[in-house]
Amino acid sequence: MNFSKKYGQVFLRNLNIARKEIELLDLLKGENVLEIGPGHGILTSLLMEHDVNLTVIEPDHRFYNELTSRFSGPNFNAIKESFLNIKPGYYDKIIGNIPYNISSKIIFKLYDFDFKIAVLMVQKEFADRLVANPGNKNYSRLSASAKLRFDINKIMDVSRRNFSPVPEIDSSIITLKKNNKDIICNPDDIIKIAFSMRRKKISSIFNYKGPLGDKRPEELSPEDFIDLCCYLFPERCQDS
Repeated sequence: MNFSKKYGQVFLRNLNIARKEIELLDLLKGENVLEIGPGHGILTSLLMEHDVNLTVIEPDHRFYNELTSRFSGPNFNAIKESFLNIKPGYYDKIIGNIPYNISSKIIFKLYDFDFKIAVLMVQKEFADRLVANPGNKNYSRLSASAKLRFDINKIMDVSRRNFSPVPEIDSSIITLKKNNKDIICNPDDIIKIAFSMRRKKISSIFNYKGPLGDKRPEELSPEDFIDLCCYLFPERCQDS
């Protein structure tokens, strides 16, 4: 079956790596599991070996039809839709080799869901940006905004040779857990502005005279951005 550029499709073909992803979920009997973008079902087939309730989200009608013909039963549910369009809900575990072209949107959509852990396959450079800390060359707007919401770990890199069609760069397996930080002032807009002028000092970017003024955006932690937000927009923090 031909892949679709529309959906950013590349397919894992190494079963051992798929097993590693499943192991990271640490599945328990009866848990509710959500799989994002199952494609041909390499993860789906392994998940169905466990006594869990599995929901798969697949927008491509070709793979949706393939999955519903292969798998059935009261513990299997397939939804023909983009993950970005489904209503958030509760799942014990979430897994997916997610489309590279909408990885960022998927990560932030996950924040609206309740779950214990998510195991995702993403592009390596995207994973490196997600886990980067302040001062690291990969630390970015994505890093700061994601770390406000999740505890993120990169588990391992995966060579591009394990996929079909072979992508241009390698991939990585990451895990996410919601960190439940108290975001008293959502600084996403401030983070966006700051990293658009990342070589300037905070005092030059904003009308700011506080202790963070001599720092540059890549030196600020997610918590620093919350403090900066409360300084610039105290009305956002009045009820906190």
